[in-house]
Amino acid sequence: MKRKFCILTVILGLLISSPVHIAQAHDDYIEAKRLRDQGEIMSLEEILKNVRKSYPGRILEVELEDEKGRIVYELEILGHDRIVREIYIDAKSGELLSVEEDD
Repeated sequence: MKRKFCILTVILGLLISSPVHIAQAHDDYIEAKRLRDQGEIMSLEEILKNVRKSYPGRILEVELEDEKGRIVYELEILGHDRIVREIYIDAKSGELLSVEEDD
């Protein structure tokens, strides 16, 4: 009985919290689109096209973050060499800021 209660609690928690994550993702998309339309950032398509020239591989994750007033694309890429890299790109200029290898 205790196990069923724990499983039910987890399921209810996921059901209750998932609309929040969906709403957050939708809001982030709207903000990114607004910034792109106003010329504040480059499109993700352009950024990926440029990054893939030097860092080919599978895109694992993309985030758009405000880093001390600078908008930055953070890309996580699994390279053909099986190394995961976090690549930071200035979202306005497309400038490569840094590359970090994950352990």
